Amino acid sequence: MQDIQFELSKSPNIVVSTQDPHTGKWGMARLWRAWMSSTAKFMASNGCVMPLMLKEDGVSYGTRPFNKSDAHELFTSQWLGNDKDGTRLSWAKEGHDGMRAATKAERFFAMIKHEQWALEKGITLFKPRDSEYSQLEKETEK
Repeated sequence: MQDIQFELSKSPNIVVSTQDPHTGKWGMARLWRAWMSSTAKFMASNGCVMPLMLKEDGVSYGTRPFNKSDAHELFTSQWLGNDKDGTRLSWAKEGHDGMRAATKAERFFAMIKHEQWALEKGITLFKPRDSEYSQLEKETEK
């Protein structure tokens, strides 16, 4: 929403692009990233940290704060996971680095899982009424 407001502040006209409906729009991916920011803040405030370095024997030492990139990696692995062939799924529009782009449905179900998990933890997640995620929720309720 901030991107749209910024563009509209520069000019009353904006250009809208579309893509293959199989992978959906960036709306869900952007919302996911916003959720990861809220999730990381919650986890860091509850003492979650990341190892800073590893010794040769694999033992970690030192820590750094848990951040939104850590949350993205953790919950992408947890909720999006791998396909039936063992290929890791990605939020990107196109597969890369041996990963496959998740379908719209796969991303939607990952977000449902994360929203439920966050609800159980008491994490407040931003959820615009007109987002791609909200629209898909309305479609599944029919």
